[in-house]
Amino acid sequence: MPTEVLVMCKRCGRPQQAGAGRCAVCGGELPDAPLPHPVGVTSTERFLSAELPGGRVLAGEGNRLSYRPGPSATPFLLELPGLRRLSLVHRPRYEALALTAAAVVLLPFVSRQGPRVLLGLLALVGLALAFFVRRYTLVLESTGQVETRWELGTVRRGSSQEQRLRSVWRTLADVVHSRGVKVSEPPV
Repeated sequence: MPTEVLVMCKRCGRPQQAGAGRCAVCGGELPDAPLPHPVGVTSTERFLSAELPGGRVLAGEGNRLSYRPGPSATPFLLELPGLRRLSLVHRPRYEALALTAAAVVLLPFVSRQGPRVLLGLLALVGLALAFFVRRYTLVLESTGQVETRWELGTVRRGSSQEQRLRSVWRTLADVVHSRGVKVSEPPV
């Protein structure tokens, strides 16, 4: 089964199937992206190029995967032949619950109505952030049980950014799975 390769539209940033020529959403011209070669064939052709939330960049070329955690950061490189397992981990932003906890702790010490309402709203904001926002992390296990974690970003559930991130994951998972790497993702 051929691997689906996605490219990101330079105009609107939405993922599109490679070879389509023009973006289905905005009509912008799409960059070229050749399909990856089968297992064992070396190449320097790019099979993945994705800009992620927070200025992060994930790219795959030939037998190499690179990750840049920020706009001015040095990229991390990983050779695909040494990769044994690839996982996508997503979880709620539990850190946001600190807002809720702080508001609940301070609430008994405030006697005026205005600040009490403000603390109640702060508690609700913390709960909403924990429920509606997800943090995505790519976990790579290399030869020798070495585990590396690449933070892909924090996105709102159901947003176009989350859909784009998940389509990038599917492309990467298909490519590395076709090369014999175990791929796993917990249920959504």
